[in-house]
Amino acid sequence: MRLVQAIRFLQIFAVTITFGFQASATSMNGQTILGNSSDPRIKACGVRIGGQEMATLRPFIEGAADLNGSFALSIAKQSPGGSSTTSQKNRFSEGSLGDTQVVINRPGRVRITLVVTDDAGKTLCDLDQTIELSQPMTRI
Repeated sequence: MRLVQAIRFLQIFAVTITFGFQASATSMNGQTILGNSSDPRIKACGVRIGGQEMATLRPFIEGAADLNGSFALSIAKQSPGGSSTTSQKNRFSEGSLGDTQVVINRPGRVRITLVVTDDAGKTLCDLDQTIELSQPMTRI
């Protein structure tokens, strides 16, 4: 009887570990990395991460409707296959960055840099963070 209980425990333990590893493979999916807002006109800022096979990074601000300015987004990725860098500099209006997005493949270590300024050049938000994007889950 104890042997059966021990085997069941090991089976449950193995299933728990397996699901734990699968969850970590897409742990950044659906996450939001918040930046440092330095102006009361900005309620929130940062980068949202989505996607399965490829990671989609979407910078955002939640700002006052009359807020205009510019932003600079830089993505530097290092993986076993090599390194790549992409950057965007754009204007924004009405307190929103619009539908800006960068799509990159997984896995890799990714440094995300975002700087948002108003028309006068004052920094409203900044973000500089490195994250790990793990290999996408293999679907069976």
